[in-house]
Amino acid sequence: MKREAAVRSVLAVVVTVGVVVGFWWFRSPEATLVKVGHQAPDLELPSLGATSKTRLSSFRGRPTLLVMFLSNCHLCDEEMPEIERLHSEMLPRGLMVIGVSADTDRAALERFVQKHQVTFLVLEDPGGPALRQAYGSWKLPEAYLIDSSGKVAAVWLGSVAWRGPDVRDKIVSLLPPRRPGSPW
Repeated sequence: MKREAAVRSVLAVVVTVGVVVGFWWFRSPEATLVKVGHQAPDLELPSLGATSKTRLSSFRGRPTLLVMFLSNCHLCDEEMPEIERLHSEMLPRGLMVIGVSADTDRAALERFVQKHQVTFLVLEDPGGPALRQAYGSWKLPEAYLIDSSGKVAAVWLGSVAWRGPDVRDKIVSLLPPRRPGSPW
């Protein structure tokens, strides 16, 4: 009886360690193909409701927050209002926010965008093949902060505290300095 209890205890510890290490590994920025300091891979995808494609590289010259999401992801649903707020606050300072949806159901994506009153550019990558190939993305949500030269300045996987000082300070550090007398 004691041996069975010891085996169960050891098994429980091994499983727990495996889950913790796996969770950390899958959420760590090192688990992505694109790392801080790398040139951001270019994407060319159609924007929601448009027939023409948009290239990520066309925004070079301004800091860009690239946010990858799915409409049926609960974390994405919780964070989208904060991302939209960040967009409206930082757009006048020069930050470009671009969303990339991996939704295969366009109607669901349109409802999601309408529900959250998203005003930033949303690109479509149904099923996410371009995201997986270029960024290694398969664990949405993901966000990449890209500086004006096109280099990745930060990688965030999973839930992000968009109002947190670390995130805000990192974004603000890439923005042009405030002009005297400007509220920004």
